[in-house]
Amino acid sequence: MSHKILAGLGTAAGGFVAAGLISLATGPVAHADVDDLSPGADTDFMVGPLQNFGIFFDQSFADPDDNEFVATVLSNQFFTDVLTSGADPSDSLAAFGVPGDAGIGVVGETVNTFIVPSDPALDFTFSLPFTDPLAQLFTELLPLGF
Repeated sequence: MSHKILAGLGTAAGGFVAAGLISLATGPVAHADVDDLSPGADTDFMVGPLQNFGIFFDQSFADPDDNEFVATVLSNQFFTDVLTSGADPSDSLAAFGVPGDAGIGVVGETVNTFIVPSDPALDFTFSLPFTDPLAQLFTELLPLGF
């Protein structure tokens, strides 16, 4: 099992525990880079390989110029789970089917958004008031397929 999956699962598990212990916080307004002013113009946006784990797909993304924005999207025919750290004002994840503003993230926070298209009552979002401390390492390993 790759380190990325373990880190993602660990972050998600820690998030589920911490979500009950901390209040949700609103982060500061995002700073947009010049290349982030319109979708598709973000030239440094990085896309990891689409990985098939049988019961779900996983794909990771990073944007080092946006304060080390990183994201992982787990999905199958029943749900989409979007885990972001930091913010990507260009909403580059929309091009990969991430609905709404779930892929934009929030400056200074780690946000998990769980979406069930067939039953929106099951959708939920929670956030942690800090970004992923390993985001820079995650970004550096992304081109290597991790």
